[in-house]
Amino acid sequence: MKRAKLLLIVVLMTMMMAVMCCAEANYPPTMNNGNLVLVDARMGYAQYVDRSSVSVQRYQPPDYQIAINIVSIKFSDDYWRKHNTYVGGPYKVSNVHTAVFRYNWARKAVMCQRRDGTWHYWNINKFNSHADGNPFVPYAAETAFVAAYNMRFYNNIKGYDGRRVINEGFYRTLGI
Repeated sequence: MKRAKLLLIVVLMTMMMAVMCCAEANYPPTMNNGNLVLVDARMGYAQYVDRSSVSVQRYQPPDYQIAINIVSIKFSDDYWRKHNTYVGGPYKVSNVHTAVFRYNWARKAVMCQRRDGTWHYWNINKFNSHADGNPFVPYAAETAFVAAYNMRFYNNIKGYDGRRVINEGFYRTLGI
């Protein structure tokens, strides 16, 4: 019985990951000549990192601090109903905020600054959902690091489930 429950949980998790991958395929992976990079999407809204806004605030290897703008975009529901995708459709920028990340190269650790100014360690060894916070953090942090230094931070580091924190397809989107 325990094996059946475990198998059911594994199947459901796999299906959820497949749905998430397919859902993001309905959004443009980049916009604005590649400066905006998709890091999270759901229900007609998407968050893009603006590579052209990267600002290195601290460079003291192995410690770094980088700021970058996160652009929230609302896509057209009418376009979705007609085309079953947001790619090529109209959109509106609904919010822009600056995210600040601290990196420790030696530990491969990232912290993000919350809007209240406190720092939150991003734990790659647990599943981070929208309910827990912002699951886009590793992708946004990786985009900021690549934009600043033209090199990968996480590269092939694996997270809680044995999968890479950042998939290779995302690095191809970043051109690295």
